[in-house]
Amino acid sequence: MSPNSATPEGPPEPLSELSSGKRIALMVAWCSFIAASIASLLFFAFVDPAPIVAVLQPTGLLPSRTALYSLGFLFFWVVCALSASLTASLLCTAPPASPPGRRP
Repeated sequence: MSPNSATPEGPPEPLSELSSGKRIALMVAWCSFIAASIASLLFFAFVDPAPIVAVLQPTGLLPSRTALYSLGFLFFWVVCALSASLTASLLCTAPPASPPGRRP
């Protein structure tokens, strides 16, 4: 089934017709994904997870290096998503109304 095929609920909603809230959520998710990808690439280029895995693997808390890479990426994604969400909320907030009689 292709993403553009019709479903029982009707045709899929085109990206240009999304509500502003959905559009902002998608922008936050995508921008934070790209930023987290770059952050994890840079972090794991300089930090080798092998010593951490060697300590945690006998305890059963961490099964492999791949799990540590995944957890690191998810951590960076959450941090970047929080930052992007805060920025989006600040950009979408209306400026305070100027008092009557004053020109902006």
